[in-house]
Amino acid sequence: MDNQPASSLLSFLPIILMSFSMGIAAHFLAKDKERNVTKWTILGCIPLVNFVCFWFFVGASNLRLERKVDELIAKLDASRNQEVR
Repeated sequence: MDNQPASSLLSFLPIILMSFSMGIAAHFLAKDKERNVTKWTILGCIPLVNFVCFWFFVGASNLRLERKVDELIAKLDASRNQEVR
């Protein structure tokens, strides 16, 4: 009976480690996709919420690449407008 508190803490260890690792992964995904790093890291560390949010984290668009594509489209439109004149 004296061993009960220690064993109950050890039962949460896998969830804590998994949440910590998901938080780290969310942090790196947020940095790579230029999103709000603090918000994504906190959501990645909350147990059970992180599994739901992680699908969004992986599927979210990369803002840096979106800006590059928008610049390319603007340049393409500008060159088409010059050709028409």
